[in-house]
Amino acid sequence: MGADLLDPLNELAAFDAAAQDLLRLCDGEPSLLGGVAPAVSGWSALAHVAHVSLANELVLKNLAALQKGAGLLVQREATPNPEALRIVASGVLPSGAQSPRMVRPPSDLDHATARSWAAGVAELVPRFAAGVDPSKLARLWIPHQILGPLDFAQWARFGAMHTRHHLAIARAALAARA
Repeated sequence: MGADLLDPLNELAAFDAAAQDLLRLCDGEPSLLGGVAPAVSGWSALAHVAHVSLANELVLKNLAALQKGAGLLVQREATPNPEALRIVASGVLPSGAQSPRMVRPPSDLDHATARSWAAGVAELVPRFAAGVDPSKLARLWIPHQILGPLDFAQWARFGAMHTRHHLAIARAALAARA
């Protein structure tokens, strides 16, 4: 299915599932979650949880603006990037992008904070999804820093794929430390 034919409710369900998986990861041993496996990533599993939780809060804000049909970043016309659409359609993010400063985990991150952020997102996504009526969504876009303009379903898919991407890195870091 192309990125321009995504079902908003299916994408929100996948986003919810990924957010729940992220929260479950936090149930691991705090000292193991907080350790870095440099061969895998410069961030600990906990830092990946924090990063993606911060990013997902922004994804939810973008989804809310697109659902409302108004907001500072909402665009009524856009020309999506064909390569970005292929990435979104694939459901898999390539590695190597640098995260924006506003979603980088703090250096003094602790387990309770990261878990709290993940829990907040895991609670918000299904609550938000329950209030979405796809028939009332206008075709609008909000630009992603790297991928360019994304519509509602594409933003929901991005939330899921970005979460799964960091879950995979976090799990690899945990396995390398075990």
